[in-house]
Amino acid sequence: MKTMLRKFRDITARKPSGWLGKRLYEDPKAHRESFRLILEKLDLKSDDSYLEVACGGGVLLEMALRTVSRGAAIDHSADMAALAMERNKAALERGTAEVVEGNAESLPWPDESFSCAACASAFFFFEHPELVLSEISRVLEPNGRLVFTTCSGKTSLIGLLFKWPYNLKTYPDEKMERMLYSAGFSVAEVDTVSGIQVWMAQKAES
Repeated sequence: MKTMLRKFRDITARKPSGWLGKRLYEDPKAHRESFRLILEKLDLKSDDSYLEVACGGGVLLEMALRTVSRGAAIDHSADMAALAMERNKAALERGTAEVVEGNAESLPWPDESFSCAACASAFFFFEHPELVLSEISRVLEPNGRLVFTTCSGKTSLIGLLFKWPYNLKTYPDEKMERMLYSAGFSVAEVDTVSGIQVWMAQKAES
């Protein structure tokens, strides 16, 4: 039973794969509100260089590329990376986008490569969130912005429905703030909209 649940959790959310994973993430309607909130908070500009961690099928990347000069994304699922590449094929061919399969704990880009970063509905799956935040901070420029959506550490209806079967890792606000500051961010703010927790942070100046 546990093996079946873990496999279902991976295929449908933690590491989407196969025909079902592709079907769910080629147009993840349930994540559209998270995408909207992230773009609203990031307030992208044409000269921004954008990074997305855990990009899934590449829908949010596609939306960001309508504004930014350059975008890159990473996902640990080979099927999701392929789906994101297919969706953003034109931008990849122009050289304005890059999609890679890889680990968020070891991002394959040099220091200070991006002016902003995003992560939609994936933070609660990271085994070592401090490492992920440190890596994002490393590749952000000084004053670079980070916005990510997750679930609150407080008990909620959403938590009751999804936290146990999907083994979501949630954190009290104080813990999240400490992780962000320890990773090199100087500002950390949170807003909760329609049950979605939106964290906004800014990397400290050098």
